[in-house]
Formats: sequence, structure tokens, C-alpha cells
Amino acid sequence: MKRYPLIFLMVMAASIAFGQKSLRTTAFNNLRKGQLDKALENIEPTISDPTTMSDPKTWFYRGNIYLQIHMSDNPAYKALDKDALNKAYESYMKCNELDTKKTLYTETIQNLFIISEQLYNEGVKEFTADPPQYAAAVKSFEAAVHVNESFGNIDTLAMFNTALAAEHGKDFPKAKFYYNKVKDMGFPQPLIYNSLASISMEEGDTTNALNIIAEGRRKYKDNFNLLIAETNIYLSTNLHDKAMANLKEAVKTDPDNPTIHYAVGVNYALMKNEAEAEKAYKKSIELRPDYFEANYNLGALYVNQASVIIDEANKLPLSAEKEYEALKKKADDILRVSIPYLEKASELDPTDRSTLISLKEIYTRLQMYDKLKEVNEKLEKSE
Repeated sequence: MKRYPLIFLMVMAASIAFGQKSLRTTAFNNLRKGQLDKALENIEPTISDPTTMSDPKTWFYRGNIYLQIHMSDNPAYKALDKDALNKAYESYMKCNELDTKKTLYTETIQNLFIISEQLYNEGVKEFTADPPQYAAAVKSFEAAVHVNESFGNIDTLAMFNTALAAEHGKDFPKAKFYYNKVKDMGFPQPLIYNSLASISMEEGDTTNALNIIAEGRRKYKDNFNLLIAETNIYLSTNLHDKAMANLKEAVKTDPDNPTIHYAVGVNYALMKNEAEAEKAYKKSIELRPDYFEANYNLGALYVNQASVIIDEANKLPLSAEKEYEALKKKADDILRVSIPYLEKASELDPTDRSTLISLKEIYTRLQMYDKLKEVNEKLEKSE
């Protein structure tokens, strides 16, 4: 008689074990039928029960369910768990840990690869959102990197995009870490050097920026963007001769680029070579008539020339009336030359007050009262 309770308990234990395995099978069938809510409900108890929690199949099924929840087009299923992709990843990793015979290894790795692709795509969506979500993109791209690493794959593109998103989000330490990592791996992207140099400039390290660009130019000798990046560093640090050497090379490479001719003009102006600056600005405008900066800078160049002559005239003694009038006429003639360029600049950007103020001073000096009235009205509206 004493044996009955023992037998009863053993039967109960067996039925419970059978019940959990049956529940796992039910979850599998729910998944196969696309019933993700029921599949989730049935799989969750099996990961905490001693009879099924150590079975890799349990975690494999769970990973499949969560992966399908994440990828579902049904909003109701999608809402079952916002962290579904991460739970799928954790489930597959647990499956691999328990699957010592590697019976599910191939399928698990395939699904981990799908997870990495999903994370990568999430990163792209976040990076290109309006407005961009750079911090979220960094998290997604970096997660894709780690998932790939978990099955021995190196995803250099995800690493590069992690760096790119971090750079845009001003997370410079992380950006530098991943840019340097892919650079050392030989990732074929010249932009790495541009970005690392740009970050160094942001951090105030011009020497390192130039060293990085030099390294990039040695590797990618004909890369135009690296040439321009180096030129911009030279321009920002007043290394005008080096900048001009690069700009002349850039003009040969891309002679119809108005931006390069504009940069040549700016550099010549800084070098006090006004004649060459004038030629470069005119070439830039010829290539792109609606170039605001080129029109404004050329107009300003003439205004500055006129100002120097006016100062010279004002220093003359009162007795030098003839010389004064000659210089005054010369200055006024130069100001007249500036008007079309400044008016074009104002047409291109009607809100720019610097252009309007310059035109006001010119119209006042040349007694162009109708135009002076117009520009005064524009200035009042822009206040």
C-alpha cells in the first residue's frame, strides 16, 4: 500500500514533463500556422521549466518566434514585444551554448545572420530619418557588428556605418574607434581619411589631421575628395602657398567645377593678389551664374578696391583738388562695376543683410536714390 503514493508522484512528474514538451510542440505548430501570439504564449513557460530549459530546441523555437514577431507586417503581432529582435538573438545564443552536438548550428547561424541584417536595416532607417536619429543608428549598426562577431563574421560595412553615424552624432571617440578599426582592416573607403581628419580638426589637432590626409593621399593618389580635404585644412590654417598648389591641381582635375574656381579666388584674395582673385571669381560665375558666394565676393572685391582709393583721396591736402577728383572718379567707376554682382547676390539671397548694406552705401555714394529707397525698404523688412 505504501508504494501507491510513490508511483502516483512519479506518474505526475512524467505527465508534467510530457506537458512542457507538448507545450513546446504546440508553440512550434502555432509558429508554423503564423499564430505568433499563441506561439509566444506557449513557448515562454518552457524556458523556465527544468525539463525543457536545457534543451537547445526550446531556445531555437523561441528565437524563431521572436524573430518572426520582429519581422511581422501585422501591427498586432509587431506590438507583442518591442524588444523581440534582441530576445531572438539571446535565444539563439543560448541555443548554441546548449547545442553541444551542433544539431541546430547551421539553422541558428542562418537566423543570426538574418538578425544582423535586420539590425543593419534598422540603422539605415534611423540614419536616413527626417530628422536623422544618429544615436539610435549607432546602436543598431553596432549591434549588427556584435551579432556578426558572435558567429565569427566580420562586418566591416556595419563598422564603417557605426563610425559614420557616430561622427554625424558628434560621438567622436566611437567614430574614431570604428574608423581606425576598418582602416586597419584595409576597408577600401577613402572617406575614412576625410572623416578622421575632420574629427582631428574639430578637436583642434591640425598636425594629426594633415598626417591622416597625407596617409590617405599616399594610398589613394588620385582621389579628388582627399585633395580637397587637404586643401581645406591648408586654407583654414593660412598655408596659402600649399593650398594654391593643391587648388591648381584640382582645377586640372575638374576644370568645370565652379566651387574650385571660387576657392582659388578666395585664396588669391587672402594672398592679396586681387587680379588673379578677380579672374577666378569670374570663372566661377561663368560656370555657375547663380553662385551667391562668388557673386558676393567679386562685388566685395571691387568695393574693397574702391575703399582703398577713397582712403587715398581723403589723405590728399585740400590744395590737391584735381588729384582728389580723379581718385574719386576712379573709385566711383569701380563701385559701378561692383553693382551687378552685388545685386545678383541680393537676388539670390534677399535676406542677406551684408549685401543690402553694401548696396546701400554704394547707392548713397553714387546718388542712386530710387535704388537707395528700395534697399532701405528691404533692410527694414529684414530687421
